[in-house]
Amino acid sequence: MHQKMSSIGPSQEQINSVIELFTSSQIHEALDALDILSKDYPNESLLFNIRGACYAGLGQKDAAVESYKKAVLLKPDYAKAHYNLGGALQELDQLHDSVKSYENAITLEPENAEAHNNLGNVCRELNKLDYAIQSYEKAIVINPDYVEAHYSLGLTFQDLGQLENTVKSYEKVLAIKPDFAGMHNNLGNVYRELGELDAAVKYYEQAIAIKPDFVEVYYNLGITLQELGQLDAAINAYEGAIAIKSDYAEAHNNLGTIFTELGRLEEAEVNYKQAIVLEPDYAGAHYNLGNMLKDYKKLEEAEVSYSKAIILEPNYVEAHNNLGNVLNNLGRLDEAEVSFRKALVLDPNYVEAHNNLGNVLKNLGRLEEAEASFRQAIVLDSNYAKAYSNLGANLKDLCRFEEAEASCRKAIALKPNFTEAHINLCIILYANKNLDSALESLRQANSTNQKSMDIKLLLAVLQARKSHKTNKVNVDNLNNTNRNIRRMSNPLIFNRPVEPKLIAKLYEIKSLELDKIRDPSYGNAKGSGYHLFKEEKEKGEDFSIIKTVEEDIVNMLMKATETDVYIKDSFFTILGSGGGVIRHNHINSLDNDLSLNLAKQKYSLVYYLSIGDQNCSNPGILNLYDPNENVLPCEGMITIFPADRFHSVAYNGKKDRVIIGINFYSL
Repeated sequence: MHQKMSSIGPSQEQINSVIELFTSSQIHEALDALDILSKDYPNESLLFNIRGACYAGLGQKDAAVESYKKAVLLKPDYAKAHYNLGGALQELDQLHDSVKSYENAITLEPENAEAHNNLGNVCRELNKLDYAIQSYEKAIVINPDYVEAHYSLGLTFQDLGQLENTVKSYEKVLAIKPDFAGMHNNLGNVYRELGELDAAVKYYEQAIAIKPDFVEVYYNLGITLQELGQLDAAINAYEGAIAIKSDYAEAHNNLGTIFTELGRLEEAEVNYKQAIVLEPDYAGAHYNLGNMLKDYKKLEEAEVSYSKAIILEPNYVEAHNNLGNVLNNLGRLDEAEVSFRKALVLDPNYVEAHNNLGNVLKNLGRLEEAEASFRQAIVLDSNYAKAYSNLGANLKDLCRFEEAEASCRKAIALKPNFTEAHINLCIILYANKNLDSALESLRQANSTNQKSMDIKLLLAVLQARKSHKTNKVNVDNLNNTNRNIRRMSNPLIFNRPVEPKLIAKLYEIKSLELDKIRDPSYGNAKGSGYHLFKEEKEKGEDFSIIKTVEEDIVNMLMKATETDVYIKDSFFTILGSGGGVIRHNHINSLDNDLSLNLAKQKYSLVYYLSIGDQNCSNPGILNLYDPNENVLPCEGMITIFPADRFHSVAYNGKKDRVIIGINFYSL
């Protein structure tokens, strides 16, 4: 017959036997043993405390809480049970009750550093950060080498933005535990947040030295080196992260941003797309891919990327804004307006979107609405030089010349080297019949930006107009000359023999894949940028043949137009089979400005060096529109037509078709 033991309680040997089962992970066996002991000692608080630990070990959190509550009910001064109950309640997210239990434990055992630390953790979860700090500091007073308390105190200071105190706490952790790689990483993060990037790099490198496979640190190091402009080192860091974690989408994305900045477009695109493959819903990668495609003029592809980012994150305000920019560049102004307005619904204080909306409204001819948008951008940012400049251009179109001039001068005062503002001021002054001041504005602009081709063009045009006026040249005759050229039903056609070494020299020049940049060319098309004559001169190499071509063509143009000429663009294009040029003209926004009326002075020229293979379905015919005319070129042909005339070419011959192209102004 089973005889009940006395109320003295179970022996230490019995308790140790249960604890041994628990610590050896034989938790069910420990509970069975507790069931047996509880029959003899039903009111023994120690047994309920151990039972609570067993349930907690099994993940049965509610049962653990009930056991701990029974323990403290039976023995209210049982500090350990109060402490354990606090932990169990914290696990159940019953934080206010957890605080009470930890406080009870501390009342009973004021020197319990763990209870102070855990109370701090709960207060931090409750966002009672000042109370959390007090608890951590009490734990540290009791145990100065309590790593967890120093660490948690540092985290709390970081939550409060008290970064200097955060550094002190984290450095204390490292003084106790110098090989704590995670703490080196955290210190790196804090120093990066403080803007002390070199110090951040030092801690990240120490973390990697301690733990070479710490993937997060490689990523953080990459970000910091990227911010320092040490792009090659940043690439190495991100590649180190990817070597450890091949599916690290964020690292691929950041590599894409670096390669974009370095102009290594194929690598950038590969990394953005890899980030998207790894994480298809990664809106930021779609957005960054869109930015790269936009900057390098792949506008239709950029539109797709921005649209995908917006589908994934409908409130992605920057994506709405940049989609608007792409649509604007594609000439889809109504759609661009919708995108900018969506951005502004999401963020009414988005200064750039107000300015961009103003530009679209101006292009749509809605000048009063555009003015309101530019002015709103200025209200939000009184130092936004671009908005002042755009407002000035808009006021000029409204014939409010004094206000326009004042607005552009404000832009220049804010940003003295702002080329666009100087150009806008020049046009405003010219529109207000102040030619001398317009020229002076251009000269100032040229002194700060000697590479601006627009400034050089305007200087040439306005100086020529001033010369005509000063010398009393019959401007009507000059205008009639331009009109006569433009009215011809067929383009002007000349011929110049082609030197074989000219074609060979063009093949020596490093060419661009034209369908990968902003260019009307498509398919199998390569060639130069738009400053062939200028760039080859600056190289200082033996490009005399190109210089000869330039001189011959200029002389030919001057003779044909009976005026001086200014060459704005010069380039070569090589079309292979499947290459072509979409329907386009060579008129830009500056040409379309009615104050300057440059479009009537602008012409395009094509010099056919090699006509390729004409025994094919698309032999490279020059298709001119309005009126429609087709010109089948021959070798050495020079064709001149108004730059505002749309034209296209398609070619699928077996041999390369090589041309030099020029856009020029008659002066």
